[in-house]
Amino acid sequence: MSLRQKLLAVKADWEKWEDGLMIAITAFFAASIAANVGLFFSVRKTPSVPGAAFSWLYVVSWFAGALLLRNRAAWVRAVRAVRWAAVGAILLGIAAGAGGGMGLLSALCVMPYAVLVSPYSGLSQPAWVSYFLPLVQAAAASLLSRRLRRKRTDRPGDD
Repeated sequence: MSLRQKLLAVKADWEKWEDGLMIAITAFFAASIAANVGLFFSVRKTPSVPGAAFSWLYVVSWFAGALLLRNRAAWVRAVRAVRWAAVGAILLGIAAGAGGGMGLLSALCVMPYAVLVSPYSGLSQPAWVSYFLPLVQAAAASLLSRRLRRKRTDRPGDD
């Protein structure tokens, strides 16, 4: 089978490939959380090889999904909700750290931060990665959502 025939076969089964990509992104997100969430509570804070691998796989697949799945309304809505939740969790984490104490309220604020920032823990050690990437992803998800809404209003009968 030639490359052209393979590409035509992929194009014919594009929905199957989109579903696979969505499942892969979700799996990489969950695996990077599972592999890296312990780093938040660790003293050494050194990412493991699986943690770093899943973090990179998640970020690369997320941006590939942003390009390839931009017309999938369910994916765009889910990504937008998760990324803005991550930004909110970062703000909660900053507020908990600024409070100075580790009381019950601070612990409740830090837990979403630990979970939603852990996918980036395997990327690199600079702190900006954990703050900047979720913000970029949240902005990109919002732009995708806006694009999808605009596309639907331009063609109301096309679903």
